[in-house]
Amino acid sequence: MQKDNIYQIFEDNGLISAFFENYEKRSEQIEMALAIEDVISSSGHLIVEAGTGVGKSLAYLVPFIYWAVNEKKKVIVSTQTKTLQQQLVEKDLPFLEKALTIDFSFALCLGGENYLCLRRASEASQYGLFDSKEEREKYEEIRKWQRRTKTGLKQELSFEPNIGVWSKVCRVSDLCIGKNCPYRDDCFYNKARKIQYKSHILICNHHLFFANLASGGSVLPNFDAVVFDEAHNIEDVATSYLGIEVSNFKIMSLCDELLNPKTGKGLLARLPIGKKRELLEGMVSEVKVSATNFFSSLAAIFGDRTQTSRIRKPDFIYNHLKEPLASLSNELKDLSAGQKEEMTEISAYALRADELNRNLEMIIGQSLPEYVYWIEIVKRPRYSIYTLHGAPINMAEKLKIELFDQIRPIVLTSATLATNGSFDYIKGRLGLKECREVLLSSPFNYQDNVLLYTPNLPDPNTEPEQHESYLIKEIEEILSVIQGGTFVLFTSFKLLNRVYEKLKDRLHETAFKQGDLPRYRLVEEFKKKGSSVLFGTNTFWQGIDVPGKSLQCVIITKLPFAVPDDPICEARMELLLSQNLNPFIHYQIPQAIIMLKQGFGRLIRTKQDYGMIAILDPRIKTRFYGRWFTNSLPVCQQTLHLEEAEEFFRKKVTRVS
Repeated sequence: MQKDNIYQIFEDNGLISAFFENYEKRSEQIEMALAIEDVISSSGHLIVEAGTGVGKSLAYLVPFIYWAVNEKKKVIVSTQTKTLQQQLVEKDLPFLEKALTIDFSFALCLGGENYLCLRRASEASQYGLFDSKEEREKYEEIRKWQRRTKTGLKQELSFEPNIGVWSKVCRVSDLCIGKNCPYRDDCFYNKARKIQYKSHILICNHHLFFANLASGGSVLPNFDAVVFDEAHNIEDVATSYLGIEVSNFKIMSLCDELLNPKTGKGLLARLPIGKKRELLEGMVSEVKVSATNFFSSLAAIFGDRTQTSRIRKPDFIYNHLKEPLASLSNELKDLSAGQKEEMTEISAYALRADELNRNLEMIIGQSLPEYVYWIEIVKRPRYSIYTLHGAPINMAEKLKIELFDQIRPIVLTSATLATNGSFDYIKGRLGLKECREVLLSSPFNYQDNVLLYTPNLPDPNTEPEQHESYLIKEIEEILSVIQGGTFVLFTSFKLLNRVYEKLKDRLHETAFKQGDLPRYRLVEEFKKKGSSVLFGTNTFWQGIDVPGKSLQCVIITKLPFAVPDDPICEARMELLLSQNLNPFIHYQIPQAIIMLKQGFGRLIRTKQDYGMIAILDPRIKTRFYGRWFTNSLPVCQQTLHLEEAEEFFRKKVTRVS
């Protein structure tokens, strides 16, 4: 693709303009598309921050579509949120099919567990896997839907299926019998894979991408280039997928799937009665007893309240499970050799037992270099979940070797990648040594349309009680001016709940709190009400799109510094200290800047939007690093006084009307 073609597509009289009555070219979008075209030609890497409104999805899709078709290549576009995936698959790519003078194909890639498995759905009825009336009714609804669905995707269901029901009928990779499956010609997952193999552009999420990387490439078709959109999240996603974990829930689930003593159902119940089956039933019971002893010992060491605790020393507990899990795995492997119909399932459970045993040994022995280890306890009324974790501390070298050195070109883009005008932080975290850098501001008029309100409050570090008291008063006063259409963003659930409880009865607007409903439902209800208030933490700082008057104010209660005693965060900071680097400057501040930019970005989603950002943390003005935060935000009007906010909104309403 020649550069002239980029102009022919994005200019005022270009291919895209023909589909819009009042099309206006965006110079930032053209600059981004040209930079991507250069990187494709040179087989390099590119990191590009593109502010809200640049139109970055079209900017990267157009050059990659032409390259994929002309050079017979396949391109992965990986995103963090379902919202962006839907935009790409349902809006942007279908639009480009009409607008561009080139034929191309695209497909959405989802994990196998999103698809109905015809064999397992049939067997679920045959083996009577559902005990309650409710489960049987949901299963029957799924079977009715099965007869009319063309994709078999869970997201098509008109109801949210019970997790226990769906887990028994969905595709599970290690239980798939492949060519031996009697339903292989009608398999929804296989049909989707065939489309993916023929497509030029594949859309997936970061989780699936790194699951593919961790599996050695067994999840996605082979590809030639990658675009990471919402790239500010990929370090954390990669860390989670390249880590290991073992929980009492996983071990008990393995045992119950082999044989549930309460229901008498499971894989072993389908085997002929005999000494082999009796032996395996005894081994399953032994694993359960050993698991009870093991996790009771964990409770004695760490307690049973909800908490997350770092594990610093190896061999902190005796491994009661090592021998029972090994014996069970070996016996299952031996059994699978003599079975035809259940061979794949038996082998899969043997490998699961092996993996649990191996991971447990590595966590207890802390045998993986440069890993951090911790325990997470979630206390519940009936039972507590204990999960042991191990995760790499530094992803940079691993990503460099396994990703950036292997695939070219790679483009990383987001509205929030730079800190204080530099990409050094994100490049260092991801191991991205050599790449082109492009920093594009938003075409939106923040100077006229956004007011940054930073009142004087007590310091949350040195005067936490006074800060909280003033915070509650300030939020109430802001809401009395804005009268709804507000996100109140917190950095902790504890503070959110305390503030919400103090304010909920004083508010005239409808108030929503994170946790009361699923996230997507909360956003839907918030939009529907039009003048409501939503109290949220981390999950609402990013990936939420509420254009128009439904959202006219974002209140940021504290600068979003990561919790320093989070095990991964703490270990990363310790690693920086060992390298004679200040972790606050080199990790906590830039990470918080990126998160603040995400929160800021919730406010303005279209050219017509306007509103106020209130940052109720005085450190943005009183500490030396405060200017790094403000320098990273778009230039906008600023005030210390709420009266000026009233005047700002009065003028905006007058101008609009």
